[in-house]
Amino acid sequence: MIVRLYESDKLDLETVGDMLWQADRQANFHPDSRWIQASGYGTEKQSTNLSKKQGRHYRQFFVRWIGRESVVMWLASNQILFEITSYELLSEEQEALEDSFHDNNQSTSAHIN
Repeated sequence: MIVRLYESDKLDLETVGDMLWQADRQANFHPDSRWIQASGYGTEKQSTNLSKKQGRHYRQFFVRWIGRESVVMWLASNQILFEITSYELLSEEQEALEDSFHDNNQSTSAHIN
C-alpha cells in the first residue's frame, strides 16, 4: 500500500514521518515485522495554467500488508492529512507470495506419488 502525507499549515513532513517510523520501531522489535518498507518525498504538479505556484509537497510511505491497519489508525488518531494512493501489495511482497505458491505446488506434487 502506498500512503501520502500532505503538508498543511503547521505540519512538518519530516517530523511526522520520523514519528511514524519511531511508532513502527516501538511496536515492532523485529525488522521483518515492521509496517513500513520505505519512504520518500515528492511534489504534486499544479494542473492550472493560471497560477505559477509550486505543487503540494508530500511524503510517501510504502506500507507492508501487515501494517496497513496500524498505519491508517496512527495517522487518523494523530489527525494527519493523508491519502492512500495504492492498495496493491508491494513488489517484494508479491514476489514472496509467488515464490511461496510456486514452492508449495512443487512440494505437493512430489508427495502424491
